[in-house]
Amino acid sequence: MRYLFLVPLLSAAVASAQVFPEFQSPDLPELSAFRKAVAGRPAPATDMVAAAATAAEAQSSSAQIPSQFSIYERFFTIFVEKFDLKDPSGKAFGLIEGKFFRLTKTFEYLDGQGDRVAQARARFFALGSTVDVTDPQGRVIGTIKENILKSLFKVYTSYNILDGQGRMAAESEKVEWLSTEMVLRQPDGRVVAEVRRGFKENLLRFTDRWDVTIRDPKAVDPRLIVMIGVFKSSVDNDRRKKASEDSGKRSSSDE
Repeated sequence: MRYLFLVPLLSAAVASAQVFPEFQSPDLPELSAFRKAVAGRPAPATDMVAAAATAAEAQSSSAQIPSQFSIYERFFTIFVEKFDLKDPSGKAFGLIEGKFFRLTKTFEYLDGQGDRVAQARARFFALGSTVDVTDPQGRVIGTIKENILKSLFKVYTSYNILDGQGRMAAESEKVEWLSTEMVLRQPDGRVVAEVRRGFKENLLRFTDRWDVTIRDPKAVDPRLIVMIGVFKSSVDNDRRKKASEDSGKRSSSDE
């Protein structure tokens, strides 16, 4: 209570400083120069910082993927599809699990420690489907678009690879007879990667094996290339299953 008499004095001092500029702190030349320098300094480029962080993270995740590796589909799994990623020495460096989620199919790529590296989700599961691939934070890495080419005896597929901004990064050139080989090229014709399901390598296997060679990891995020073989095997499995079911229905109707 004894200090209440100071309140009117402080209020008067503040009012005087607002009315009479000479009561304010002196505008020293050094202080004025400092204020101008701070005012003229550009604000931090948060978008550029975020983009740089995203690029660094993508480079770190991509560094875990060797330039040559194989994708092995597991033979016996229940309710899920599983694919092991192995380097040329046979050492596993990742696992991809595919399962149905909300009427579509989702593929989750985990590294050797079980941490998520990427996730791919099909927009719809039909001929000519599209798969969006995202990083662990949910940011879009790119998109895989399937193109269907039907012949009299077989269904052929090719793929367009779009980057995170929706621009064409590469497209596959189909080279197939007994084997399935997709050569990914940039729009200027340069080879980015080869994804091959060899006839000889799969002759005695009940599930798929893909051999992948990445020639330019900077042109297309390697996580997109990993998903192509997995997605192709999954689609082929579903089509074979549907063809078998249709054949069974026709046999039942003929009896």
